[in-house]
Amino acid sequence: MSVSHSAYAVYGVVAPPREAMALDAALAAQARRPAEGNHARVRVELFTVGDSEHTILGAGYEPLSPNTYRAVPSLPVSAQWDDALLEFVRDLGLTIRTGPCWLVVHDLS
Repeated sequence: MSVSHSAYAVYGVVAPPREAMALDAALAAQARRPAEGNHARVRVELFTVGDSEHTILGAGYEPLSPNTYRAVPSLPVSAQWDDALLEFVRDLGLTIRTGPCWLVVHDLS
């Protein structure tokens, strides 16, 4: 068994772990909602860290390559990201632990 390591810069919020089915249903519902011609519509994505002990909802992300660095101010931020994240969290009744901000997420799988 080999272990791969990936890192991402995720623009999002950290929320308490939640019942996976409710969160999955809300994330899937985004795909069913029409964008109504709005190509800039933001889609919230789920990132989990560890054994689902940290729930990160992200509106934008960039993979971080090994042996490189990125200055956080150089990462783009859309004003629509904050609105989409905060609306999504509010609709689910979640409490935000941190964010919206850039978070570094490590994935060991």
